[in-house]
Amino acid sequence: MLKEHSKVLNGVSQQADGFDPEKALEALRNVPYVRPEDVDDWPEPLPLFREADPPEPYPLEALGPLEGVVREALRVVQGAEALTAAAFLAGASLGAQGIANAGVDGRTYPASLFFLTVADSGERKTELDRLALLPARAWQTAKAEVAALAEEAWRAEREAWEAERRRIQGEKGLSREERAEALKALGLPPARPWSGMFLLSDATTEAIVSALADDWPSVGLFASEAGVFLGGHAMSEEKRLYTISVLSRLWDGQGVERARQGDGKRLLLGRRLSVHLGMQPEVARDLLEDRLVRNQGLLARFLTAWAPQVGPRRYVEEDLTRNPAYIAYQGRLDALLEATAGNVRDDPEARVRGLELPSLPLHPAAKRLYVAFFEYLEAQKTGLGEARAFAAKTPEHAVRLALVLGLFEDPSLTRLGPEHMERGIALAEWYMLEHRRLMEGARVPEPLRRAARLLEWLRERAREGALPIATPDVVRYGPRAVGRTTQAVREALRLLEAHGYVRAHREGRREAWELNPRAL
Repeated sequence: MLKEHSKVLNGVSQQADGFDPEKALEALRNVPYVRPEDVDDWPEPLPLFREADPPEPYPLEALGPLEGVVREALRVVQGAEALTAAAFLAGASLGAQGIANAGVDGRTYPASLFFLTVADSGERKTELDRLALLPARAWQTAKAEVAALAEEAWRAEREAWEAERRRIQGEKGLSREERAEALKALGLPPARPWSGMFLLSDATTEAIVSALADDWPSVGLFASEAGVFLGGHAMSEEKRLYTISVLSRLWDGQGVERARQGDGKRLLLGRRLSVHLGMQPEVARDLLEDRLVRNQGLLARFLTAWAPQVGPRRYVEEDLTRNPAYIAYQGRLDALLEATAGNVRDDPEARVRGLELPSLPLHPAAKRLYVAFFEYLEAQKTGLGEARAFAAKTPEHAVRLALVLGLFEDPSLTRLGPEHMERGIALAEWYMLEHRRLMEGARVPEPLRRAARLLEWLRERAREGALPIATPDVVRYGPRAVGRTTQAVREALRLLEAHGYVRAHREGRREAWELNPRAL
């Protein structure tokens, strides 16, 4: 049965299946092709807009303790460099954010990193996230089993506490003062133990806050298809400002409010969130153009990359999880998660305060590098255009990246050295240049962007032999992003016509469009 669905297997067993070479050649002769005279009749099409510059080479050597596992993942999984690095950096951030902060002149910088990676389907985002988070998922499973036993004990304690409270409230021989004193002596109800569930994928903003309140004070949001998060309830019109505010405050290391019916509002302190969102290009363009997201500074908090397509790939017959570099990664991430657990407390007051972490100072040599980088960026701001907001936060990104890599290398680190700062600066500068590249590419006027989407659709139709096509059929079957009105579709077609991609001719009373063969 497998052979019936596989061109490769069909080719191997041609003769056994009665393969007819003459029929195959006849089929090939009937495949549509572009004749030279067809091409000569058309002009060379003009670009709709200037293509974005290619990305700078990713500084893999700056990954320090992560370089080995990232290079091995590149060899085996064969994803793009920026995509692969982001997956493992986000995993390291998840472990490091519960260990320590960095302190710079009274400012506190958490080890939390937010990544946004744009990639087409099939570029290995899901597989890379799976590998980067495999140790964390195993640790979470083990923690959940212990937490289930603690939950049973807590329920028994809670029932005993509630029974005693009811007894005090119902005892008739007590005066008002005596009853108040007895309730005070009873104390607060026993704190519910943390569930240890800290990995989220398709969560709403409220679910993120709830997880930080009840499940674990250090949480990771990892979504291979961020359209579920950014295109869903979290970014609906009535929730967008709230989502942006919560994500921004968590990145800043500030407290977030948790409102729950019956409990009122409660400020959650000492919470940490790491993020890696994967996004399809269409969703990414909408986000990069979103004025509210940009003006509120959310994009400046994300380390964003547009991963190029990789291919063709060769199958690598190897289990990466057995690779020494991956085993070392697993051991280090386990150590960080265990150290985080040592910083988590269960008593009610500690639940409110969350993680109380030390702030690691910068070695004087590291501080000099930080200051020099800060002043360099200030001098460059006028030439950074759309990346100015990100440039203002780039020195902090450099410190955070240095902190994550430093703690991943040594969880007992007491200060950030110049070697850590050099790595952080190299990575932060790459992300700044990538941010500028993407923001400049996002400034394409919407009419031209719609025309480009229509052009891609027409190319697909041409390859299927489904052109020419009438204007009403483009309105009915064309890409939704172009519009569903004749006016919108005609505007996009006229733009393509002006740039030499299409031309119209009459089919009876209808206007039909054909595609320039040079544009295929």
